[in-house]
Amino acid sequence: KDGHTLIPKYRSMYLDKFIKDRDLDYIKKNVDFRKMVRDISDPEDIEFEIPKDLNANLRDYQKSGFKWLKTLSKYGLGGILADDMGLGKTIQMLTFLLSERQEKGSQANLIIVPTSLVYNWDEEVKKFAPSLKTLLVVGTKEERNNLIKESENYDLVITSYPLVRRDVEEYKNISFRYCVLDEAQHIKNHNSMNAKSVKMINAKNRFALTG
Repeated sequence: KDGHTLIPKYRSMYLDKFIKDRDLDYIKKNVDFRKMVRDISDPEDIEFEIPKDLNANLRDYQKSGFKWLKTLSKYGLGGILADDMGLGKTIQMLTFLLSERQEKGSQANLIIVPTSLVYNWDEEVKKFAPSLKTLLVVGTKEERNNLIKESENYDLVITSYPLVRRDVEEYKNISFRYCVLDEAQHIKNHNSMNAKSVKMINAKNRFALTG
């Protein structure tokens, strides 16, 4: 009505492609819009420092994945890291979370994984990012409740999809920096309890990992 329209930030890439594909030259893009589209399209060009306390040498494509996660985060966007199985999605995410702690200080991040991967994630953290203080939310209902109360004192809180379904009420007063979903195909049915439960988690931003 007043000559303005609001579009969600996550539509920016689509909007840029729409304008290009239709040669809509009369639509002018300002500097901020151009920079955001360029940064997200070519994150390799941005200088993000690999955290010093990472116990690994990243491959080039893993560095690109790390920079892409950093770029999305910089613009307040979430995303899906969809590398094939075995290409190191976990280490890319751990590198990102280490970097965020290095830059912004400690705040808990919730990692939700299939039941079979809870201890695998713990081993990966010990191997590649041992400086991240990690809490595994497992055990009986009473044990989990007590652990969840302590979660804000940790960098990583790792639990499973079935346990989040049962414990979601216990998390309602906790604000996480990131909520990370591993094997995110577990929420592909948006009507499932898995999907509904993880969406109730309070987090400033969200990322998904899936092959």
